[in-house]
Amino acid sequence: MKKVFAFMVAACCAMALSATTYTCHLKVTINGESAEQDQVQVDVNKANGLYSLSLKNFCLTIGEAVMPVGNIEVTDVEGVDAFGYTTINYNAPITITPGNDGVHQAEEWVGPFLGEVPIELTARFIDDALSANIDIELALMGQTIGVSLFGVAPVLEGDVNHDGEVNNSDINALVDIILSE
Repeated sequence: MKKVFAFMVAACCAMALSATTYTCHLKVTINGESAEQDQVQVDVNKANGLYSLSLKNFCLTIGEAVMPVGNIEVTDVEGVDAFGYTTINYNAPITITPGNDGVHQAEEWVGPFLGEVPIELTARFIDDALSANIDIELALMGQTIGVSLFGVAPVLEGDVNHDGEVNNSDINALVDIILSE
């Protein structure tokens, strides 16, 4: 029974460490003009040795106008570990899906109306930091939208529930974190 319990704890820890949410600063460049945007959440997941990266509910702010674009997600990308960080590269078309931020209606998200759009993504990350560039090619409009992201993530430590001790209650807190996602 102890072996089963130890295996389940190890599996839970592996699952928790394979998914990271980074809080990122966002800079968007269109036709050479750059604008800082609000902070966004970027999720990086690892499963079966492959990575997924998602920027959900991406909205483009131009002056006072806000254009809800949608979810930019790439999946099943190989990572290269070198120089202390992991790099993923993706260069293929994706379909931007509608966001669900609770502010915009499904029909307001413009990304899904674009069909497949070619993107080029390069992301470098470690447990607590991410740097990524996404170029979205909009041939229909004759422009490339450059999205630059830089952010940090909290690192899970042994004392997950921050009670000053590493004990069984940290396992319960870790399970709660996993189940809440």
